[in-house]
Amino acid sequence: MKSTNFAVSTIPRTLGIYVACIGLAWGMSGGSSAIGHFQHDEDVATESGQSVPVVAGNPAPDLPNVTLTTQDGRSVRVHDLLDNQLSIINFIYTSCTNVCPLTTANFLQLEQLAGDRDFQMISISIDPKRDTPARLRKFMQAQGAMSPRWTFLTGSPRVIAPLLGGFGFYNVAVDDHSPGVVIWDGKKQQWTRLVSLPPPHVLFEELRKFFPG
Repeated sequence: MKSTNFAVSTIPRTLGIYVACIGLAWGMSGGSSAIGHFQHDEDVATESGQSVPVVAGNPAPDLPNVTLTTQDGRSVRVHDLLDNQLSIINFIYTSCTNVCPLTTANFLQLEQLAGDRDFQMISISIDPKRDTPARLRKFMQAQGAMSPRWTFLTGSPRVIAPLLGGFGFYNVAVDDHSPGVVIWDGKKQQWTRLVSLPPPHVLFEELRKFFPG
């Protein structure tokens, strides 16, 4: 696919910047079972009034058509999951006890704001060695995230790593990370990457730009 042209803009924050549950860095991590592991204790919400960087592009970058496994043990190909669908995607791991439940709660609130609009939510594990489908399902149940439009995914590290790279996020070191969420329009081949995780109403404002009409 041709290289993606992109623009960077910012959107205002009123509730502060939340630290997302994914580490994104240039380079390879070593020695950690979590591809996107990071230190929660040093991550805090920043003051209100700051902005969320937004990167948008058309066409969407090329994603490897790898096979992942859902929380129900079903095998899915990435292109089958994303093609012709509007998706909002975040990245979690189930042993996270601080930030990942917060990011999941933000998606739950986003779903309430969006109502019956047509889109899907996807959470991809960055700790595939430990996050089995059963663990993903247990995490979903604990967080109240059992929505039929929400899919949690895991897979082998060898397929998760290039998939993150396709989204523009790369393997990370523990001490070097930044948050992110992707909105992916499989019909229009357009995408938006939020370089940090905003609160639900900001997620909704970005998502609604992709709704028809």
